[in-house]
Amino acid sequence: MADQNKTTLWAKAATIALGLMAGLISGWWAITGGMGGQNYSGWYGSSVTGSRDADPWLRARVAVAGLLALNKSQAIYFTRKTDDAGEPLREDCRYRVTGGALPGQWWSVTVYASDNYLPLNDDDALSFDATEVKPNAAGQWTAVLAPVRPADGEAWASTRKAGNFDITLRIYQPNAQAQGNYASIPMPRVTKLDCGGKA
Repeated sequence: MADQNKTTLWAKAATIALGLMAGLISGWWAITGGMGGQNYSGWYGSSVTGSRDADPWLRARVAVAGLLALNKSQAIYFTRKTDDAGEPLREDCRYRVTGGALPGQWWSVTVYASDNYLPLNDDDALSFDATEVKPNAAGQWTAVLAPVRPADGEAWASTRKAGNFDITLRIYQPNAQAQGNYASIPMPRVTKLDCGGKA
């Protein structure tokens, strides 16, 4: 009888331990899965980031990613991990980012390595912003994500030592329409140029 009780206790303890492990693993996956939210042309954003309405998982994602999420009247945030073809963004590839006017006073695009930190390189070019791009007559601009600075002086963010990376778009002081309807924002495109020097 004592052996049977011991076996029952061990079975209960094992069940509890497995449940805790499953909960921890699923929780960590939910937290580290990026900013979450909805997909806007490959960019993911949540309209409750930085607000009281953010659920515990989103708050935890923000904390783990090291993103100081301001209220959406001050800034809105979008992240992406893939190019326009749906392929993961990789350090050994070059990408062209193209866009037009964004609905805010200022904006920036920043590269983050797979550990959610800035890549550990000394290129002094981990982001580009509205002041660095050169819009054409139609208001369209381009920039490059690559491990090496472009020879033509185009706006650039370095991906050297970033591994499989993601990028964050921040739009500061967005207008009322953008705050109320993220789908109205003309999101930049991210097109792969080549990888390892090969098209």
